[in-house]
Amino acid sequence: MIMLAAFLMADAYAATDKTETASKPEQIVSFVKTKHDAGWYANQARLWEAQVTLTPSDDDAWINWFHATRYKLMFESEDDSFDFDDAPLAAIAAKVRRERPDSYARYCLDYYCNMWLKESENQADNMEKAIRMRPDNAYMYKDYVVYLLSKGKTDLMADILKRWYNTGEYSYSLLSYAYNQLAGMEYNGILFVNGDTPTFSSLMVQYGKGLYTDRTVICVGLLYSPDYLKNICIQLGISQIEGPTDWTEQGLRTWEENLYLTVARETGRPIYFSTLMDHLPFTDKLYSEGLVYKYSPRRYDNLSVKRRNFEEVYLTDYLYETFTPETYEASAYKLNLNYIPCFKSLLDFYKENGDKRQMRRLYGLMKRIVIRTENLTDEERKRYNDEIDR
Repeated sequence: MIMLAAFLMADAYAATDKTETASKPEQIVSFVKTKHDAGWYANQARLWEAQVTLTPSDDDAWINWFHATRYKLMFESEDDSFDFDDAPLAAIAAKVRRERPDSYARYCLDYYCNMWLKESENQADNMEKAIRMRPDNAYMYKDYVVYLLSKGKTDLMADILKRWYNTGEYSYSLLSYAYNQLAGMEYNGILFVNGDTPTFSSLMVQYGKGLYTDRTVICVGLLYSPDYLKNICIQLGISQIEGPTDWTEQGLRTWEENLYLTVARETGRPIYFSTLMDHLPFTDKLYSEGLVYKYSPRRYDNLSVKRRNFEEVYLTDYLYETFTPETYEASAYKLNLNYIPCFKSLLDFYKENGDKRQMRRLYGLMKRIVIRTENLTDEERKRYNDEIDR
């Protein structure tokens, strides 16, 4: 009876704790790290709004209210897109401008309005003021980096990336993946990537850790920003490239491809593309070297480069086991699945040439990646295993 009472008491405490937790606002992190449904974000938006009402001087509450509302709107849309009525976000930004015009929260929300809202052209550019007010606010590091990258303020960006790296919070898996991408490239290479995670990870390796700083990482998505495009051209030492004029899908693809060719021609440097990019240009001139494609107008023995990268260059122990908590569970493990299609041709080469030692090593690595990847459906897991065994 005593033991049963103890269990019942524990259940009661657990239920109470769960209720209390549900009524407390939680910090809103990127869905790349942890993703919730629209209902969860809606509840968090209400809780953060209440926090703002209770303590208007709480800058973090304003920012979390804005983010929770944005994700609520995003995940309520049919395709989880960014195309939604942003009036609720504009209302939060207008409220903080009225009530706290010189605050950190106001400066940050002005930046978000410029980035995301449709009617935001007249907002002041105050993000650098916010950065200098709170350079150690780790919650905002990703936004600091995007802003400084776009403005070409690399010295301050390097300082922020070092601070971010030194928190120890960034994903070990994502850093290892980015390290391997950069390590396998030629000296002075240029790597085109897309998306927050590949961009932050690569810059963290370079500026936070100080590795492979001779390479240049270019975020394709940011190239549509006039400031970023201008600063990239200055950094590369090439003539200014005009932004797109045809905003159709085909027009943008053509503009991107012309930009890649211009960069290759005017810099004379090796050009690479992350295999994670949604759209790859002139695929008949791209050669897989592992986690990156190299652009080359002429054929060459890229398989030998891929073999060298796997056998001598890439760090792969983390794919078997790590001893640090994974802070980006929503993306890190699934990212590692990319090793399977990237290295399948090398696995076939080992099989055909009787290199049993390397074949077993690569085969075991691929299988381990599938085992460690969580949240895969049985169908997805079978598809990856079939590809390895094919």
